Amino acid sequence: MLTSIAEYCPEVPVYLRGPESVISGFDADLKVFGKPSNFGDAYNDIMDKAFADGFDSVVCANDDIVLTPTSYKYLMEDVSQLRSETGEPVGWVSARCDAARPVQNIRSNPFNQEMHYFKYPFEDAIMPMECLSPIFAWIGRDAWDCFKFPPLNWYSDDVHCEDLRAAGFYHYLSRSYVHHIGSQTIGMDGNKLIQQAVPWIRKNRPKYAKEWFDTEASPT
Repeated sequence: MLTSIAEYCPEVPVYLRGPESVISGFDADLKVFGKPSNFGDAYNDIMDKAFADGFDSVVCANDDIVLTPTSYKYLMEDVSQLRSETGEPVGWVSARCDAARPVQNIRSNPFNQEMHYFKYPFEDAIMPMECLSPIFAWIGRDAWDCFKFPPLNWYSDDVHCEDLRAAGFYHYLSRSYVHHIGSQTIGMDGNKLIQQAVPWIRKNRPKYAKEWFDTEASPT
């Protein structure tokens, strides 16, 4: 991630959350904060500091991605277009990738996971979305000041996107693409990760819990 940022958008200030050893030998002027915690608190910690330094927007980049030459360029072009043309409060604007939510994945069939090697027309379009994972994604100060991430690993992005939508913000999928094949940052047991999030959501967002968990397809 750091190498591709330095190559394709060297003018962008970089904030990093993690141990110093992670950035050993990297020449950019990095600011390093925090220790490992949950996804939500980690996002909040680093993004709060970026906004505190006076930036009006932040691009959140997860550490297991690789940018392409156009990743940052297309993302920021799409943000500019959305803010100038929609007349609506813009929440998250996120890149597409290889593996995240099915709506973000490129050239894949969510029903059988067969890969398709010819570009779909909709990959060249900005698309409205209800919920996105901030694998490589833009957010403005107005949205960030409205809501921050909950202290969760799984469902932190679901809750944040729904909170912002309830406040009148709109999320979009950008034409931007980053390579992200996925990781096992917090383990491979998906059901365990869901169960860890459920109590907090039931207590703090009962409306979401009813919609997400209290159905026939519920993981609980």
